[in-house]
Amino acid sequence: MKDVFEKQREREDLSFANINLLGKCNVDCFFCLGKDIEDELSGHNQLATEFKKWKNFNKFVKKCKELGIKKVYVTGQNTDSLLYKHLKDLILYLIIEGFRVGLRTNGYLAEEKMDIINLCQQSVGYSIHTLNPMTNKMIIGRSDIPNWDVIIPETDNPRVQIVLNRCNEFEFWDILKYLSKFKHDLRYVQVRRPSTDTRQDFLAPDISSYERIYSQVSQIFPMTRKFVTDAEEYNIYGLPVVFWRTVKTSANSINYFTDGTLSDMYFVVEGYLKNMNKK
Repeated sequence: MKDVFEKQREREDLSFANINLLGKCNVDCFFCLGKDIEDELSGHNQLATEFKKWKNFNKFVKKCKELGIKKVYVTGQNTDSLLYKHLKDLILYLIIEGFRVGLRTNGYLAEEKMDIINLCQQSVGYSIHTLNPMTNKMIIGRSDIPNWDVIIPETDNPRVQIVLNRCNEFEFWDILKYLSKFKHDLRYVQVRRPSTDTRQDFLAPDISSYERIYSQVSQIFPMTRKFVTDAEEYNIYGLPVVFWRTVKTSANSINYFTDGTLSDMYFVVEGYLKNMNKK
């Protein structure tokens, strides 16, 4: 665990941007980055606000163009992208402006919003942390699980992200075996290490879970690819599986938050705290 929270400060060239929605979520993931700055985010909710009325949104779009950024991902800082009331219009607007759009979502509204999801040209990332209702309740606060058998095949450009933690560590191989039946649909599976700036003691056991699984994989399977710093790909059950230590990687992005905060940092929490008073 030595230097486990130290961040990779040497970044690659900027390659994408995030639109971080703020509002009430339909799940309650215990490792959510939004919980790092819960007090600062409380009271902010733009899920029903038309995007052209978001503070500094035009500035964000202009900056992306100036920086030559083409990929924009709609995600949530403390909510889910599919909860945004004007999501379809936002995606279409960004496409018209010349961007390739992707989504990150927990998938609970995916079946009813598949027409919107499939407007995206970049990957649509679904969070699948477990297939067990009891484990799901422990991780995200609800026991029902999206119908992945329907959602994944119907999505044009799907990927899956798994946040390894103390609750799902011993289900990891079963999750991958399940996902292997979609190996012709999925672009890849990203295994993410929990990230935090303010809850290091609380999330340390979950980071240990990630490192134990990574150690097993790296000893059993040959690495098929390495890209950016500290991001390694392995072929497991026919799936490309990427291990991603989050703040240890050298991937680079800018971040826009729908309360008007604009950050040129990949580090989401640090960037928000640094720029929140500049709205």
